[in-house]
Amino acid sequence: MADLACAHCRGINEDRLWAGDLYRVVLVHETGFEGWGRVIWNAHVAEITDLPSPQQSMALQAVLALERALRAELTPDKINIASLATGMPHLHVHVIPRFRDDPTFPEPVWLPAQRSSARTLPAGFAERMRRRLTEELGPSDHDRPAV
Repeated sequence: MADLACAHCRGINEDRLWAGDLYRVVLVHETGFEGWGRVIWNAHVAEITDLPSPQQSMALQAVLALERALRAELTPDKINIASLATGMPHLHVHVIPRFRDDPTFPEPVWLPAQRSSARTLPAGFAERMRRRLTEELGPSDHDRPAV
């Protein structure tokens, strides 16, 4: 069930790379951390263990598909995966490509920046990501309205 006070339930102005009935994959635009992605469960649940086992597996498969696509497209030095969401208890998993020249490498992304980064996404990145995710996760409903 959607919680209209929850930004992840509303899903407004998301840059969606893949969308389905149970979850969606979005591109997060965080300066200095280009390529940051998020897998967001469509139903308002707080933890992955709140899902039945088959859906837990689906969520993990989506995270792994996103990681593989990001690694293929950007060849990062490292990938960070996190489900933090303490302030907004709606299941979403961050998949963050990390580079030696990003603002906080090798420290966590939430620490103060140690440097600026001029890194940008390569031309056609989003479309290639959509294609890669569709190859792994199946057909996407890109025009799915926000919940």
